Amino acid sequence: MMRLEGKTAIVTGGAHGLGRAIALRLADDGADVMVADVLGPDAEVVAESVRAKGRHAASFEVDVSDSAAVGAMVMAAVEAFGHVDLLVNNAGVSGEAGLLEMEEAHWDRIMGVNLKGNFLCSQAVAREMVARGEGGRIVNITSTAGANARPGASAYASSKAGIIQFTRVLALELGRHGITVNAVGPGMTLTGSEVKRPPTEEYQAAFVGQVPMGRAGTPSDVAAAVAFLASPDAAYINGQVIFVDGGYSAGKLSVSG
Repeated sequence: MMRLEGKTAIVTGGAHGLGRAIALRLADDGADVMVADVLGPDAEVVAESVRAKGRHAASFEVDVSDSAAVGAMVMAAVEAFGHVDLLVNNAGVSGEAGLLEMEEAHWDRIMGVNLKGNFLCSQAVAREMVARGEGGRIVNITSTAGANARPGASAYASSKAGIIQFTRVLALELGRHGITVNAVGPGMTLTGSEVKRPPTEEYQAAFVGQVPMGRAGTPSDVAAAVAFLASPDAAYINGQVIFVDGGYSAGKLSVSG
């Protein structure tokens, strides 16, 4: 069922992993897609896959922490499609560093891409949506790390927690314009991305041991949640976070009594 036919989307970080899966799922549901990524040639490869599904597609090389680049991205999407109905803020970086050893550049990079990038993209697209006057959808990709702390992830977890609150504030501000803003929070998801190192087998085993469904997530699990929030079925859902984690965030299996 083409629930998104006639709709247009920008997916940041769309060249690999979750972003690629989201872009392709939106195309399957009928959307035209701009694939935006700091890896421009790789974004174009995904755009070609979108076209192979019979949808219009564009690619754009962008650093989401650069306001001028983000503005150019949105202008290019409007030129390509006429308007933007959906923004998926998926671009993000991660990295482990303890507080005592962390360099300032590590903190700044993660906050710049994950949180500032979310702000810049949301602001630019929301301005276009408000000016057009026909509403829209923004879906932010957070993480279970935004609600579940772990050692060595103070920068990453803080950025993802910030995205959760940013989502809620935007929902309050933009709802009157017919724009819904929600977030999807993946748990450990094995993306098969060529540009992101997978977690160690020991970490995977420990994490899955706390997942009631007994497995790691897949990119299609996350893409399905994004597609739902973009669909007519989610028209009255606003300011919410859907954790796609097999029940991991519900509690801890190791604590019983």
